[in-house]
Amino acid sequence: MSADRERWTQRPIVSGDREATGQTDDENLLESAASQHFDPAAAYLAQLGEGSRRTMREALTKLADWASDGRCGPHELPWHLLQIEHTAALRTRLISQLAPATANKHLAALRGVLKQSWRQGQMTAEAYQRAIDLPPARGASPRAVTRLGAIELQRLAQACRHDKGPAGARDEALLALLHGASLRRSEAVALELGDYDLATGLLKVGAPGSRRRRQFAANQDARRALEKWIMIRGRDAGPLFNPINKGGRIEFRRLSEQAIYIACQKRASEAGLPPISPEDLRRAHSSVDSPTAMPTAEATESPASSRPTDGSSFGGITST
Repeated sequence: MSADRERWTQRPIVSGDREATGQTDDENLLESAASQHFDPAAAYLAQLGEGSRRTMREALTKLADWASDGRCGPHELPWHLLQIEHTAALRTRLISQLAPATANKHLAALRGVLKQSWRQGQMTAEAYQRAIDLPPARGASPRAVTRLGAIELQRLAQACRHDKGPAGARDEALLALLHGASLRRSEAVALELGDYDLATGLLKVGAPGSRRRRQFAANQDARRALEKWIMIRGRDAGPLFNPINKGGRIEFRRLSEQAIYIACQKRASEAGLPPISPEDLRRAHSSVDSPTAMPTAEATESPASSRPTDGSSFGGITST
């Protein structure tokens, strides 16, 4: 453990002056033990809402991996040992690899977990303030926006259908929702099987009772994609979208936001398109006029047969 600590800082790690605090040796030992067992990452995540918690957990996982050279996860990393040279290096790496908005989200997670360390007494106020004294990331996104029209969306759907494994069915349904319902990644991963009504084709998005809870109606193509995925997935309660391992086995846990991003990139590559993001699919929702959720060969040949009864525009999933 001492070797690991030396990697974090060249300066000695000194505990507080016992005589100045007036504490006994036993009191100092108890305080030290409580501090060592405190998990600042867990404390920070516990104060967030469910959607934000998943997003920030992924951010902390990435930061911990980078800060420890892959040795620690967010619950093992000694966050309180990070100093300005470490946090500044993390910021530099974030800016070089991520869009400014995403980099700032990671910096917010970093500040949040360090604040928990300071509150617990693991860091002095000065050490905490110095470690978080980081300017925000600025500038335009380094990734060019990919414009998706009906033809590009058709190629994406066909790429999913060419994959005969469960991942192909999952991704076709997932992309239909990202595009047709204009879902954010956090909203897609939060969906439960019970949020979709197979009988009516209605999809409910958002926490029950929330003012942000919305309802969408899927058209014929979107319903076909969702029904195919649910038939493969099974009717067990739980997340609507699940990870699938390399052997093709469905894991009954929640898909991560990063996995959605990777699925978009993979299907775009298979379709011979530039890299795309879930945000590109959301943008396409308002810019493409077509009657189907994800244009397929059948839909292209006979669009009238799959047009929703309400005459809605492209999306396959329409707000109700």
